[in-house]
Amino acid sequence: MSTPHQIIVATDFSRASSAALAVARRLAPVFHAKVTLLHVFQYVPQHQYRVPVAWMVEIIRKDVQQQLEEDRALFLRSGIQAEVIALEDGPPAQQILAFLRTREAPLLIMGTHAFGGMERFLLGSTAEEVLRQAECPVITVGPHVLPEEASLRKILFATDFSRTSFAAIPLVLELQRLSEAHIRVLHVVTDPVLGEENKQFDPIKKALELAKVVDYVTLHGGNISQAVVNEAERYPSDLLVMGIRRAPEAAAHLAPKIAFQIIAAAPCAVLTISSRL
Repeated sequence: MSTPHQIIVATDFSRASSAALAVARRLAPVFHAKVTLLHVFQYVPQHQYRVPVAWMVEIIRKDVQQQLEEDRALFLRSGIQAEVIALEDGPPAQQILAFLRTREAPLLIMGTHAFGGMERFLLGSTAEEVLRQAECPVITVGPHVLPEEASLRKILFATDFSRTSFAAIPLVLELQRLSEAHIRVLHVVTDPVLGEENKQFDPIKKALELAKVVDYVTLHGGNISQAVVNEAERYPSDLLVMGIRRAPEAAAHLAPKIAFQIIAAAPCAVLTISSRL
């Protein structure tokens, strides 16, 4: 996996997007990356109206462009190169995914409201659809992340020792090399096997042998997502990293999986590295 060359921030100007912008301002200097502020404009009329509405759409379009330029100015004042792009019409998730395919070695950052209940169960979410299909690393900023800018000091790497989880290790190493952050590797045991817990860390210890500061933590419990979120608060983490299985589009319309539950409740941004099923 190559180091991200550019950061794409998908924004809808919500509170979650404000927190995503703060994460981008934190990471852009780490990667020496240019930032693209991306908005999917969804106000293009699809029907014939008796009363003309094109002038109303144009007002909204101008407001969107103004907001994008204001956000861009925040990056420029921090010495970060940034551009703004507004895409018109189409499902947001598919527009974002298509745009990512046009960029070389991107890192996507996006906020999510993480709605629960039957609406979430039946309709899925843009954030989950994107992070399960994206071929690049994705940082998802949930509703509990404050829009604060801070240095990258502590990285929590949650692992289940699967191939999917191991796919995240190269970027974890690169993040530490660039930021000198402390790494904590976390595994949650739901069905402990006597004498096997410490041995399970051996492959990861070998893979992270070049890392400077690493510690390893094993937690026991039946609720993996809650245990990971609790550790992210206790540590406390500036970034939580996980591997995630890339799934077909239909999978985004199923009930939330462990990864999405963690993103919805995490106190920090969550970086997911996907691999195919």
